[in-house]
This record gives sequence, structure tokens and C-alpha cells, in this order.
Amino acid sequence: MSGNGSATLDVELIDVGHGDAIVLRWTGEDGSQSNIVIDGGPRAGGALLQKSLAALGAKAVDLMVLTHVDSDHVDGLLKYAEAKDCLPVRRYWGPCLKAFERHEWLFPSRIRGGLEKARQLQGALGDCLISSPVEGATWSSSDGGLTVTVLSPAARLLERLLIGEDALELFLHEPTPLGWLLSPAPESDLEENPHHRQLRQALACGEITEAELDFRLPDSGSAIRREAAAGHKEASSSQVNAVTGEAGPEFFGNSVLNDTSIVLLVEAQLGAVRRKLLFTGDLENFAYLVARWPHGIGCDVVKAPHHGSRSFVGDKKEAYDAVWQWLRPRAALVSANGRHGLPRTDFRNAALRYGAALFCTSRRTREIVSGGQSGQCCHSLFACKAGDPVRLTITAQGIEASAAACARGFHSDVMPVIEVRQHVVEPSPILSNMAGNEIRMHTDWAVRWLQDQHQQRLSLNGQSIQGLQAIPLGSVQKAALGARRYAAASDMEMILERAVREGKVWLSRPSRHGDASRFVWAMPRAEEASLINKWIDDFALIQLLVPDGSSAAGPEELLYAADTTWLAQQLAQVHAFPQQMFEQALWPGLVSRLLQKRSLAVRRLDDSVNGTSPKSLVILTLFTGNDPAAAARKAAMRIEAMKAGPAIAEMLHQLMDRTAIPYPRTAPQWPEMLDRLISPLWSEGLKRPSALLAEFRNTGLPDLPGLTPVDYQSVKRWVERYYYYWPSACGDPLPPELATKALPALALASMCIVHPGRGSRQ
Repeated sequence: MSGNGSATLDVELIDVGHGDAIVLRWTGEDGSQSNIVIDGGPRAGGALLQKSLAALGAKAVDLMVLTHVDSDHVDGLLKYAEAKDCLPVRRYWGPCLKAFERHEWLFPSRIRGGLEKARQLQGALGDCLISSPVEGATWSSSDGGLTVTVLSPAARLLERLLIGEDALELFLHEPTPLGWLLSPAPESDLEENPHHRQLRQALACGEITEAELDFRLPDSGSAIRREAAAGHKEASSSQVNAVTGEAGPEFFGNSVLNDTSIVLLVEAQLGAVRRKLLFTGDLENFAYLVARWPHGIGCDVVKAPHHGSRSFVGDKKEAYDAVWQWLRPRAALVSANGRHGLPRTDFRNAALRYGAALFCTSRRTREIVSGGQSGQCCHSLFACKAGDPVRLTITAQGIEASAAACARGFHSDVMPVIEVRQHVVEPSPILSNMAGNEIRMHTDWAVRWLQDQHQQRLSLNGQSIQGLQAIPLGSVQKAALGARRYAAASDMEMILERAVREGKVWLSRPSRHGDASRFVWAMPRAEEASLINKWIDDFALIQLLVPDGSSAAGPEELLYAADTTWLAQQLAQVHAFPQQMFEQALWPGLVSRLLQKRSLAVRRLDDSVNGTSPKSLVILTLFTGNDPAAAARKAAMRIEAMKAGPAIAEMLHQLMDRTAIPYPRTAPQWPEMLDRLISPLWSEGLKRPSALLAEFRNTGLPDLPGLTPVDYQSVKRWVERYYYYWPSACGDPLPPELATKALPALALASMCIVHPGRGSRQ
């Protein structure tokens, strides 16, 4: 066939009775063909498989998959592989036999026989690439238009069956427990066995071979676990299956076999259209898949799991609606003939409720016009008989079937509407919980990752982190991809916004243009919040400037209107929380603490001295206790202990010098040793913030709290010199011992207490 610009995928569900045998033929746009075989049904399926491949014109089997070792899946493949004229098989995916042979003593003869046939199948394939895939393994056609991805089993599930000391516990429950796969893998401090490390590395790559298991697997369980499992097996031997009448031991262990089925997602690129098909083997427990893809996979075609048998999502309660609400395909394929009471009417009705067109290898011979649809098996209910294979032809234009559907949900205009029934199904709480669980896992991971980044910055020198921004949202998405959290990467913004609502993360506001330039950082944990509180409490005086006094009046709103740039820079340097998040995320909590522990004093002044248009400026000072004089004296004692007097004297001299001449000669520098004691008056918006002291030079020095009369007169004479003389004639700065007292006194001068504190902490 020459390439004609139109690709096609043919899917043939062979009528093997009770069992699965599926052939896929992909014809790419370049005319190349690829053939895939998924299971072979019972022994009679071998000849039917050979006939189907011949009818499709296949020259080789590019990929053969055995989903699990039940006889209604493996026997036909073995029979086909042993035939003299079978086509060459280039690649084979099958269950990891050693994972089950390790527990062979526990299994009934049915499962042991299936394991032996699967091993014979591998031997009969000859020159073929043989491996056991886990979640993440992929195969592609030669033209790249068709891809096959393994969705299950999870690597950790297979690892537990191979080397887990507690693997036997998986066999004691039905369906197989899978909830533990949703929790992070525990970290072990013990020295790891090199063989086990090699095994985990292979599983991380998506496929494992027998060669990588060339070591002695540990015993399948302790004596106590073996005794418990044997007792469970013996108890099961007295039970009889209500549907089939077969004894329990014939089915013991089947749950684990079914729930380790190789589940395949087949994606076909048909021009601009991408079709998805899901082949589920005999999977019963959908808990892991639903958690990994809580919003569904969006498949066009689904091979009904376990021949239309029961479906679960985590617990023993049957969950047909939850599973089919999650699957929601356009077409569902089922291969069963009434054996074991399959397909079940509950499966059939649930699939139809969610819009599937149901295709079965059996054909019904009876129609129920009215009346209840009672009975466990729809094969018996509709008196179905063996039919022809079901073939779907999938193109960019749509999906066509070789025969009429058994039934169709959401009747379209193609079929006449005979009867309308309303079946209201509430949104599945199981699906909602699973979706919530996955989001919770991704949210916890994102928070931990951000906390790790914070710890890494803390380990750096304070100067190295000064000015560093928070992490861009795109970087967190890349980290999620690196951790193979693909769903988290695609919904990272939503995940982080949930963490914001929980108070665990700060996320910058989106721009009005709707771009992705958002930044994120972890909020302080309890111990970090305690350190930040201690940091703010250690300040003797906190000075803040409100550039526009007309914007606020009350204590709390004044603090929110203040310029906190300097405090944000200091906190970023000391505690590594980016300056970007201070105003939105950290300052509100600090405001609450400051108003609980400190008094707030206010001084209003006119900013016309700065040479700008006059406006009201507000200076805020926060101090402990209720007495400004006592607060000034305590601050002076702490400054004196730091021996910061000379640096303060020089800074005050430069500040007054700048107010006296139009062109300042030297920019005043706030002494770094005061950075943890008194915050400077600083504002991003003022060109000359130091000019705020001009009011004292022009209007006279007010009372200075905390100074003795003698010290006050000395400071007053020093200030007045700047009014009567040129700065060059002003003489030396204040004596250092006087400067240590003058600085806190000036910070509290002419202040009006608008919010009294609750007593001194110091």
C-alpha cells in the first residue's frame, strides 16, 4: 500500500468464547504497517489468531502482549507460537513470571499451570526481545504514528511481589490492595542490597528482563505470614463460587493476577486527530489508575475489563458507575460467552449509562421490550449465541464497526428512539475522593519541594541570597516533570493555588494580561514562624514611613500603608524568604503581632521641605511598653552595649548637614550594627528621606524622651548650630556617648501614641 496521506487503525476482537484475543493493524500515512497482538484466548484461539493475522495481510507481529497468565489469555498465544507457520514476533511483553513463581507454593494448580504455559510461550518465541513492562514503558510504530504506553502495573507493586517481605498480604484481600501505591515510597536508612538496587533501576526504566533477576529472590514471607496465608487459602477451599459453582481454591490468588494485568494505552495519530484506546486485561481494581488520572484518560475505545465482570475502586464495594464514569468511552469491547456468569448486566447497564456503544463477540437473540432486566448475566438474559469477530476501523473521520452494536448509550440520530428512560447518577464520591487524593499528593510534594529550596538558600551566605527572587511557576513545573509527576506539571497553577488556600504557599498574583509570570515560595513552617517572630521582637524600635498620610488613619491601616521595603530586605537576608512575598504574605501576620506586643506612636509632618509638592507624611514608631521615655532609655542602653556611638554620631552629623545646604556633600549611611536593633526611616519613593530632620532645625527641638535636662540642652545647642551657621562652621558631631542617647530620643520625639501596648516584654 502506498502512502496516501490517510492513516488507519483496525482493531479486531476475535470470538474465542470466554477469553481475550485482540489484533491491531496500524497503517501509517507512509504505507508502513505494524501489527500488535494482545492475548490469545483459550487454546482454540491459536488457530483463530493465525486466521485473523492472515486476513489482515500481516507479515510479522511487531508487538505481542500477554496481559496476565490466566488460561483464557495465554493458552491461545502458546498454541499460536508453537505452530510451524506462525509469523515472527519481534517484541514480547508479558508478566514478570518470577514475581509469581516466588509465591508458587501458595497457588492452586490453575495458576501454576498458567505460569508454566507463560514460560513455555517465552521459550517458543525464539529470536525475540522479551521483557516485562511496568508503568511508563512505551513502544512506537516505525513511522511514529502509533504509540503504546503501559499504565499498569506500577513498578512498586511488582517490586513488592519480587522482593517485599510483606508481599503475601497482597493475596489475602480481594480486590488487591493498591491504596498504598498512592503514598510516597518510604525511605530506608539501611544499606541497600546491590541486586535490589539494580532491580529498582531497571523498574525505573519501565521494563525488566530475566537477566536482571539473576539472583536469589528472598523468601516469600516469614513463617508467621506463610501460616496466615495458608490458613486463608484453606478457608477459601470450603467456599463455592455462587455464579460458577467452582470451588474456591481454583480462584485463590486470581485477584493479584488480575490486578497486575498489563494495561495498555494505545494512541493513534490520524492526521490532526488523536484517538485513544485502552486495553485493560482482567483488571478489577481501578484505584491506582483513577488516582493517577482523576479526570479520566479520554479514550475513544475501551476493552471491557475482565470480560464484563466486577469493577472496584479501592474497597470491596462494587463500583460499576464510578469506573465507567471515569472511562466514559465511545465504544466498549467485550469478549465473553456466559461462562462464569459473564458479562454481568450491571457492567452492561453502567457502560451504556455513560454513553458507550457496546460491541460483544456474542450476539443476542432476544429483545426485552418491557419488563425488568433481572439476572446476573446479560448473555443469559438476551439468549446470546456465538457470533463473528468484532472489527473496528478507526480513521480521522470517525470509528466504524463491522457489525451492529449490542446496545448504545446516549442514543444518537443514527438509531430511532423507542423508549426514553431517565437514570440519574450522582457524581461518584469515589472518583471525587480519588481526584482529591491525587491533588493532595501533588500539593504535598510541591510544598516539600519548595521547603527544600528554602533550606538550600538558608545554607548560603546571607549576602548571597540578598535580592534573590522567589521561584518562577515554570521552574516548579519543570521539577514536577523531573519527578515524573506529569499530571502535576500540567495543573501546577491549580495545585499551588490550593496550597495557597491552605496557608502553605505564597503565590504572586497573576498579571492582568494572563501570562504565566507568577512566582511562588513556601510559607514559614511553625519553627520558621517562631524565628521570624523572635527577629521582629528583638528590635528595640521599629520606624516606618507612610509616604501618603491621607491614605490611612487607624493603627492597623497605617501599618499596612507604610513602606516596609527595608524590613523586607532584612528578613530576606536573615531568613531567606524572598522580598517579593513580604508585603502580601508575611507583613500581615507581623502587624498582628506588633499591635499585640507594642505601642504605636505617630508623628505627622509636611513634606514640603523635600522640594516636592506638599503632602502629609506620617512617621510611625513601634516600641515596647507604654512609656516612650523608658523605651528610649532601654534602646540607648542596648546601643551603648554595642559600642555604636561613633557611627551614630557621624550619621546624625551627615543628616543635619544635608538639611542645611541644597546640594549634599556626603550621603548618610545607616550603621549596619543597628540593623537588628532600630530600623531606619526609609522609603523607596522619597528622593531625600534624611530631610525629615529639617523640621527640628527650622522649628526648634521638641522635648526628647529619655534624656536628662543636661543632655537635652547639649543636643539642642548642637541642632541649633545648623540654623545659625553654615555646616562647615558647625563643629564636630555629637559626642558618641550622647549620640547613643539622642538617636532613640529623636525617634520618639513629638510622638502621639495612637495604640497603647500591653506592657513591656524586655
